[in-house]
This record gives sequence, C-alpha cells and structure tokens, in this order.
Amino acid sequence: MMGPAKLSTIRAEVRKAFKKSDAELLAWFNGRLQNLGQKPKANKAEINTLRLLRDALVKEAKHKAPRRRAPRVTGRSKS
Repeated sequence: MMGPAKLSTIRAEVRKAFKKSDAELLAWFNGRLQNLGQKPKANKAEINTLRLLRDALVKEAKHKAPRRRAPRVTGRSKS
C-alpha cells in the first residue's frame, strides 16, 4: 500500500531505486522495449508494462484541476 504519498514522491523513490538519471532510465526502457519487440514470441503484457512504466516515470503529470466557471449573469430581471 502506498499510503498518502504524492505521485512525485513515488516517482522520485522509483528513480532512486533504479539508480539512473532520467536520460539513462529512458534509454534503458527504450533498449529493453526494442529487444523485446524483435523477438517473434514476445510477451505482449511485458511490453505493455514496460511501456507504461517508462511513460509514468519519465513524464511528469502536469494536469491542472478544472476551473469552475462563474455563473452567467443575464440582463433580464426576475419579476
């Protein structure tokens, strides 16, 4: 269980466990994916898992929360 850790903290810990910089980590994942892709009976689940891990570790999530729109004010009066 991860607990209430932030995603950036989890990413940093995983990067530290790999003991590689972002560039080295990306190169490692890409090399591994390329080697697996050349095998005729490559495990699709392993390829997909490596691709997802690479994308999650290398790319930072920079999604902003949707902003609420102010209610529209009309010129009509309610009478």
